[in-house]
Amino acid sequence: MMAILQTPRRKIIAVLGTAILGVAIAAASGAVAQNVLRIAAVVNDRIVSAVDVVDRMRLVMATSRLPNTAETRKKLTPQIIRSLIDEEIQLQEASQQNIRVREREIDKRIKFLEKQNNMPAGRLAIELKNMGVNISTLRGQFKAQIAWSKTVSRRLRREVQINAEDIDDELALIRRRTGQPRYRVSEIFLTVDNIEQENRIRGIALRLLEQLREGANFSSLARAFSQSTSASLGGDLGWILTGRLDQNLDDAIVKMKKGEFSEPIRSFAGFHILNLKDIRKPAGKDSVIVELRQIVLRQDTSSAFIAKTSDIRRDIKGCENFDAAKTEIGAPESGALGKMKLSELPQNLRDGVRNLDIGVFSEPMTAASGATVLLIVCDRQQPGVKLPKRAAIRKQLLTRQLERMSQRYLRDLRRNAFIDIRN
Repeated sequence: MMAILQTPRRKIIAVLGTAILGVAIAAASGAVAQNVLRIAAVVNDRIVSAVDVVDRMRLVMATSRLPNTAETRKKLTPQIIRSLIDEEIQLQEASQQNIRVREREIDKRIKFLEKQNNMPAGRLAIELKNMGVNISTLRGQFKAQIAWSKTVSRRLRREVQINAEDIDDELALIRRRTGQPRYRVSEIFLTVDNIEQENRIRGIALRLLEQLREGANFSSLARAFSQSTSASLGGDLGWILTGRLDQNLDDAIVKMKKGEFSEPIRSFAGFHILNLKDIRKPAGKDSVIVELRQIVLRQDTSSAFIAKTSDIRRDIKGCENFDAAKTEIGAPESGALGKMKLSELPQNLRDGVRNLDIGVFSEPMTAASGATVLLIVCDRQQPGVKLPKRAAIRKQLLTRQLERMSQRYLRDLRRNAFIDIRN
């Protein structure tokens, strides 16, 4: 018997060992799970039964291409129980908020999944039945996801404020990343509510990674275990630019090859496993049009002048402050170069500004005339690429903020819940 672990207003009690669930999970490979009516966990005043665990086990193994072996079942059990507990917490909170999920809402989610897998309507239930899975198990999972989405929207939507400056900042980021690769990324995200959970959650992430490398389907595992709102989409984050995620996630993505899985990556909120599905490199990167201004430096190699130049590069940002920088350095011959393709610049200048953020001065470079210059990019455009509309950006920003807030919301519900795990 394990000791009682208590966190503020929350208790997790492991009381029975593995015998009960061992019998139930083993039944998943046979035909008689209906008589296994043991308790796997208690969440407040509701029960998660061993049969619930068995049914979800069957669903995960059938849809994830995992072998139905004792070892696989043993590895999956804690992950499945964790997911079922979260779903029960979400359903209870939705009920508290008088939120209901209609059958047609679940039907719509089923049809979307069939469409994703190029199945005719109604085929999914048949395929699952052939694999020994009742579609009611999948419908129950979808019900929890829909209920939670509606709960988050009702409780938190009014707290999210997206203003014009937020949209301007996002547009500025997109402009700065013009001409840079886009990455099609999917994720499995596991929250860490407190430091005591760190090693346990990392262990779960490592087991998931092991299963992926053995051939498990990423989308199915994401739907089953990811605690991000992207779970309903199989973890798909869509096409992203670097600069939108945590820095350590960005750093991992740019080093990955197409099709690779990342090691578990720790962010502020938990662990992420990333799958780089594709990379879209801009055609004709040097066809990007940049609007440039230059500061022509006087020939002064003194350490004082070099330090002053470095300070100005660090402290003065934005093309609207160009004149101030020109005056500060003492460079009256400086000015605008206008718009030009990167390919029209000498190679050394091209390399110096290709990945330079808008409004940031370059390192000192030597121009064709022999003069030493600082360049600043005031705008960057990719021919044929349109910026997203402000309404679309607003929706993306809203979704991101709601995602962060929903994670905190669920974390607080977990901390306040009575959870009795009997495994």
